[in-house]
Amino acid sequence: MKKILWIEDEANVTGLVKVILEHEGYRVSTLRDASNFKTQLKESHADLVLLDLNIGEFNGTVICEYIKSRSDLNNLLIILIAASNDIKQIEKECGAECLIIKPFDLYTLIGTVKAYA
Repeated sequence: MKKILWIEDEANVTGLVKVILEHEGYRVSTLRDASNFKTQLKESHADLVLLDLNIGEFNGTVICEYIKSRSDLNNLLIILIAASNDIKQIEKECGAECLIIKPFDLYTLIGTVKAYA
């Protein structure tokens, strides 16, 4: 079973996506507070990270760059999710495999996860 770490601070979005992805057969861990993301990344043993660009006071690009800079984590696939005009540039700069622009359709999210997980 593929494992996904969903880093998103909006509880209603996190809960809904978690339920849907679990129904699709994925094991989903969620992280709503990015302050301890380093510990959670290691403990989750994730195959894929769904990463919101804006996580409260935290910037998701920092997490993306951290993952891609670490030899023990850089095999993690990252799908960046954001409602930003600069999202294409941000995707290139941080090294994410893919991006989904908010607001997103759940079928698009599921299809994208299936393509990368």
